Amino acid sequence: MKKLLKYQKYFHKMSEYKEEIIDHYKNPRNMGDLLDADETINESNSSCGDIIQIKVDFDKDDQGEGLRLKIIKWQGVGCAISTATASMLSEKAIGMNKKELEEFGEGGVVEMLGGDINAGRIKCATLAYRGLLKVFENK
Repeated sequence: MKKLLKYQKYFHKMSEYKEEIIDHYKNPRNMGDLLDADETINESNSSCGDIIQIKVDFDKDDQGEGLRLKIIKWQGVGCAISTATASMLSEKAIGMNKKELEEFGEGGVVEMLGGDINAGRIKCATLAYRGLLKVFENK
């Protein structure tokens, strides 16, 4: 019992992350269509069948770093992790340019999800991130 009390603060933190993931899964943010989007990409995870379409509008970066994400809308079908991540990233990545998104990295995605993603779920967790990186490829 003493050992459990020692780690209780970590269990509480994990519970908070799980609640946030469930909330984003059940109530996804920025899900929908964006007419006349500056860029549209489709991304899929062939290992589990998750698919996502991301549409974005850009703003010019005042600091000479190219373009910044102004609006992110997405639609897709997937597991709780991929859906929650798409929702969370659609909020987190607003205002980021390509360099900042790359610096955020897959590690930032895992941390955003609470840092406890098993190897079998990493492709689900990073599906939307990989898609967001692709929106910058033609820019």
